[in-house]
Amino acid sequence: MGQTLGATGLLLPSREALLWADGDLAFLIGAARHAEQAGFDSVWVGDSLLARPRGEPLTLLAAIAGATSRVRLGTAVLLPLLRHPVALAHALATLDRIAEGRLVVGVGPGAELPGTHAELAAVGVPSDRRVTAMVDALDRVRRLWRNEETGLELQPSPFQPGGPPLWLGGTGPRMLRLTGTSFEGWIPLSPTPELYASGRRSVLEAAERAGRDPASIDCGVYLTVAVADSAKRAAEDLDGYIRAYYGVPAEVMGRGMAMHAGTLESAAEWFAAYRAAGARHLVVRLATPDLSEYAAATSVLLNAAR
Repeated sequence: MGQTLGATGLLLPSREALLWADGDLAFLIGAARHAEQAGFDSVWVGDSLLARPRGEPLTLLAAIAGATSRVRLGTAVLLPLLRHPVALAHALATLDRIAEGRLVVGVGPGAELPGTHAELAAVGVPSDRRVTAMVDALDRVRRLWRNEETGLELQPSPFQPGGPPLWLGGTGPRMLRLTGTSFEGWIPLSPTPELYASGRRSVLEAAERAGRDPASIDCGVYLTVAVADSAKRAAEDLDGYIRAYYGVPAEVMGRGMAMHAGTLESAAEWFAAYRAAGARHLVVRLATPDLSEYAAATSVLLNAAR
């Protein structure tokens, strides 16, 4: 698919709909429609079964696909290990058909947290070698999409030849190397533009060593931002949001996640720094503990991200 220059995506509030909208998942359909009309290039949903409850992402994206026509639809990120590879390949191929090729599948092994181990245990999956297990599962998914598995023919085939692009979320040395050798894109949480630039170099170098065209890898980034009239108010909003979402202070999550609290002007500068570091697709999450002004707030953020 190649690089998408200057694209901006919106992470839809699938967890927030449970926290602050009484589980109104239809809110997400409206938010996606508005995002498309406002000019966002993509909309994304997260994934968690028990650790951070929300609507099931592939179900949500199927509904959103029917309510939109232009935006790309992504997962940021899907946890493949929560699903059997054959069922996952079938669901993603079906979704890619419904979306007519607009699907992007961001994936990850799950963070090293008690909740990750608990939800994998709930579906009977070991959680001790998650990266290897995820890569093996996705290799099988790709073989099924290409009809390369003996004795199995999965239908329908995906809309996109060979299947939708897989973007890997992660910043450790192994994850960077895997992105360069085996994935179509990268969507990390890099907490600073400098760390992002360094990780991106590692991804592109790995691609080159593997004989791939580095320019063919889509480089995205997942950014969480709170915006208010003052930096102090924004910091309060961010902390309240992160505590409700993850159960820890913003300061703790900020050690491993790209987060910013400030005015619209400072947010625009922060976005620009990631663009300068090589991010071609910003996936923006609005950190607000209140969904009442969501549409207007995201439109303002889009202008800042551009």
